[in-house]
Amino acid sequence: MIAASFIWLSLLPAAVITAAVFWPLRRIATGRFTKRTPADWGVVLLLVMVLVTLWVSALPVITIPQVYRLLTGIAFYYAIVNWCNNPKRLRFLILGTTLAVSLLAIFAAVSVQWPVGKLAFISGQLYRQFSILVSDTVHPNVLAGSLVLLLPIPLAGLFFAWGKMGWPERIIYSEAVLVTLAVLALTQSRGAWMALGAALLSLIILRWRWGWLFLLPVIILALAAINQLGIPRVLEIAFSSGAISGWDGRREIWSRAIYMIQDFPFSGIGMGSFGEVADALYPFFSYPPGAILHAHNLFLQIGVDLGIPGLIAWLAILLVVIALSWKLYYHGRAYQNVQCAALGAGLLSSQVAFVVHGMTDAVTWGMVRSAPLVWAIWGLAVAGWFVYIRTDTIVPIEK
Repeated sequence: MIAASFIWLSLLPAAVITAAVFWPLRRIATGRFTKRTPADWGVVLLLVMVLVTLWVSALPVITIPQVYRLLTGIAFYYAIVNWCNNPKRLRFLILGTTLAVSLLAIFAAVSVQWPVGKLAFISGQLYRQFSILVSDTVHPNVLAGSLVLLLPIPLAGLFFAWGKMGWPERIIYSEAVLVTLAVLALTQSRGAWMALGAALLSLIILRWRWGWLFLLPVIILALAAINQLGIPRVLEIAFSSGAISGWDGRREIWSRAIYMIQDFPFSGIGMGSFGEVADALYPFFSYPPGAILHAHNLFLQIGVDLGIPGLIAWLAILLVVIALSWKLYYHGRAYQNVQCAALGAGLLSSQVAFVVHGMTDAVTWGMVRSAPLVWAIWGLAVAGWFVYIRTDTIVPIEK
C-alpha cells in the first residue's frame, strides 16, 4: 500500500489505515503491539508534533498529505522491524533494497524531466534518447536524493562481500550500482554528487585500513580550487542549481527558514506551508511569489514544519540509526562477519550521504512521494541490529 501511494496519492489514507490494522493483529498474535526499538521515544515525540502541526496549520489541504506521508514512513519502519526477525529475511531486505534502487534508476528513463543545458560538459543529445511516459514527471533533484540514499547499500555489498556472493548476486548488485551511477550523473544534481562523494569516501575508509589516505587528495583538490577560484566562487559553483541563484540565493532562503523557527519555535508553521508563509510574512527579494516551496535544507525544513521539538525528535532518531549502524559495522569486523560489516558500513555511508545532501536540499522529507524510503533505511538499520547483535551469540575470534 505504501508503494502504491508513491504513484497514486489518493491511496495515502488507505496506506495509513492498512498499517494501523496490523497493530491490534500483532497484539493478538504475539502479545505485543510492536517490538520495542531504541528510537521509540523519538517517534512518540514526532507523533505528538504531528497533532500539533495539524492544529496550527493554516493550510490543511497541504499539510494533511504530508502528515499521511510521515505516518506511512513510521509504519514502514515498524513493519520492517517487526517482520525481519532472522538473517534470511534480513538478506531478503538487503536484496530488495538493491532491486529497489535499480528499478528506481531504470524508471527515471520514462519519468524524469531532465535538466538539459544545466552543465555544459553533459551534452543535451543524451537526453533526447528518453521519452516521458508518465503525466506526473519527477524532478531530477528528487530522484537523485532518493538514489544517493539507497546506493551505498549495494555498493557496500560489493566492497565487503564480493567473495561471499554467488555470480547471480554479483550481477544484480553490479547492475544496480552501474545504472544508478549513470542516472545520478544525468540528473546533474550537485548536492547528490557531493553526497555520493562523501558516501564513497566513507565506504573506502571503513573498508580498508589505509582508506583514510584518500582524504588527502580530496583536501588537496579542495584547497587548490579555493586558491584558484576563491571561496565565493567555489560556494557559487557548489550551491547553485537551476532554480536557486547560488550561495546568495540559498542564504536568503535559509534566512527565511530561520525567521520562521524563531517566530514559531514550539509548534512550527504546519507541514508543507513554507512557500506560502514565506511569501505572506517573509517575502523574498530575489524570487517571485510561488517560486520557492521549501527551505532547501533538510534540518531547517523539519524545524520549520514541526518546530524545535519535532527537529529534536527527528535528530534523536537519526543519531540512534547512526549509532546502531556503527555497532553493526564494528560487530561484523570483530566477529569476522562480512555481511554484518557490509550492512553496517552501507548504512553508515547512507546516512553520511543523507546528511550531506540534506545540507542543500529537503527532497527526502514530507513534500515528496519517496520520503518514506528514509524510514525504510532506518528500519533496516534497527532490524539488522536486532538480528546480528541482540540475538548473535558467536564468540569473538581472538587475535
